[in-house]
Amino acid sequence: MRALSFAALIVGVVLLPTALGLAKADHARDVSQVERMLVAETEEHGGALDNYFTRARSVVLLTANSPAFANVLAEPGTRDEKIRRQGRNIAEATHHLRYLEQLYPTSIGEACFINARGEEFARVVRGEVADRRDLSTTEEQTPFFRPTFALRFGQVHQTKPYVSPDTKEWVVANATLVPQADGHKRAFVHFEVTIESFRRAMGLTDSAELRVVDASTGRVVIDAQHPQAVGARLGVPSDHSFAGLAGNGRKSGVTKVAGRLTAYRRIASTSGNANDWLVVATARSAQQGFVAGMGVVPLAMLVLAVLMILFGGASSRAARRELEGHASTDGLTGLGNRRKLLADLERWVRHARADDPVVVILFDLNGFKNYNDTFGHQAGDALLTRLGAALAEAVAPYGGLAYRPGGDEFCVIAYAAKQASVEQAACRALSESGDGFSVSAAFGSAVIPGDAVDPSEAMRKADEAMYAQKHSGRATAGRQSSDVLVRALAERHPGLGDHQDGVAELVADVARRAGIEGEALAQVCHAAALHDVGKVAIPDAIINKPGPLDDEEWAFMRRHTIIGERIIGAAPALSGAARLVRASHEAFDGSGYPDALAGDDIPLGARIIAICDAFDAMISDRPYCLRKTTDEALAELSRCAGSQFDPAVVRLFEQVMAERRAVPTAADVVD
Repeated sequence: MRALSFAALIVGVVLLPTALGLAKADHARDVSQVERMLVAETEEHGGALDNYFTRARSVVLLTANSPAFANVLAEPGTRDEKIRRQGRNIAEATHHLRYLEQLYPTSIGEACFINARGEEFARVVRGEVADRRDLSTTEEQTPFFRPTFALRFGQVHQTKPYVSPDTKEWVVANATLVPQADGHKRAFVHFEVTIESFRRAMGLTDSAELRVVDASTGRVVIDAQHPQAVGARLGVPSDHSFAGLAGNGRKSGVTKVAGRLTAYRRIASTSGNANDWLVVATARSAQQGFVAGMGVVPLAMLVLAVLMILFGGASSRAARRELEGHASTDGLTGLGNRRKLLADLERWVRHARADDPVVVILFDLNGFKNYNDTFGHQAGDALLTRLGAALAEAVAPYGGLAYRPGGDEFCVIAYAAKQASVEQAACRALSESGDGFSVSAAFGSAVIPGDAVDPSEAMRKADEAMYAQKHSGRATAGRQSSDVLVRALAERHPGLGDHQDGVAELVADVARRAGIEGEALAQVCHAAALHDVGKVAIPDAIINKPGPLDDEEWAFMRRHTIIGERIIGAAPALSGAARLVRASHEAFDGSGYPDALAGDDIPLGARIIAICDAFDAMISDRPYCLRKTTDEALAELSRCAGSQFDPAVVRLFEQVMAERRAVPTAADVVD
């Protein structure tokens, strides 16, 4: 009995913290679910408000760009004379203001056309046109007048909320200048969008309480649950719960407000928008402590003590092994991932001796980028899976372990006594060819402790050796300078790495076909790898813009070839490449940039780069368009031959692509 009591006590002592831990984990999971739900609500409803602001800006810009407004300003006579005439231009401008009510039904209170002296040409209130005798001449006192005339053409000013003098509702005004050919600011168009329409645009949810909070004061501007009544104060003036969010400067986050979980997200900041708002989603109830939610679980665990310990221990170990397996395994090939590689290498290094060294071998696939572009990502993934399985099988007889650190790189750790055999077996395993493709592997090795004494140094030495082999021996000064710039560009814009590699491979093949040899060929290859280096000076917002660029953005983008020339020209060994980069966006018909060169005035290397760059861009996914197939891209090059591209170089490019597709399979060679 004593032994039984002692055993029961031990079980109770052991299970008590276990029960608390389980309860705490459940509580943490519940909190995490609530946080994810709240963040999702702020994203959804904040996005709705972002879109509402954006739509208002677009509508006022489109309205102001109607020729009717500029035509009114261009008419002879004074403002009073134009109003008295009520000519066609005034009527058309008024029609555009009335049309705004149809775009925003029940949301627009007032729309106006106002000149630089604060005089109204036309005003529409809730779809009703104001009598010309009621038009105001003192609009310079409004909150939007001065800020609007401080804008550049094409910009929009969106005011903080104020009470409309016509509708008595809380509104946000949107105003923009009427474009003028001579650049003088003569008038603007504006309309008021009600705060209540913002509340409706944001929407409701049953899972949380939604509000819009002023980011600088913490004051509630919009409460999604309560309409903004005419004549009432803005938002919920008595709610000071969110004062702690004021001025924190963060774009988003999760915190607690009055004991309830709260997520917030800043409305996208745009030039001219005077509102700095946070969309806030608050849980409808406070989270209970994990102890309060335990119930009778500890008692049940005491009753089932022994079974629970056995089951819990076994299941915990199994789950841990599964998690460790997922954390250390490449999901595509099933090989060890980079984390597993570094952990295993650390252990191998500790046991490596001078008389029993270890070798680490890095492999990089040649031709995989073209395979991916030609056959698609699914085929590329299947190829990586096959090569990974073949690699693991090939090195296993030598005691080697295979890994996939990422991308098209593989790695092997083995005993150095079998180094040559492992390298040969691995290279055979990582090679595959077929109809239209040929994939092989470049590799580099580092022996421990001979070449390196720690894992980081070993990986670096192997990486250097691999790239030295990949680029055919010891790098020249030009190659070294080129590599530095390519890596700098990859750090600034990681997405351009594959594009650079693809263009460089194509350019090398076409340049050889065109008879370019020796140092001239090297300079063309450097230029191909560096043709986008000038984009390090282009803002991310322009590089990654999903839609078409405006004129100002295009002007900025077209500077990248000149910037690239300056950057590359700083290395004397790359002076030839610098000139080619400058000319890489010239067009055969003279319509290109930056120097409007035409025909043979454009260096041959630059004409080759232009075609290969365009082809690789067309077969790659871009933020602003979907990829084309290889045949579609070739057809587009043919269509633009003689205008954008040199027809002779296009024919050479087509020959190179035909040869790539005609590479015989291993079966064909045997037959």
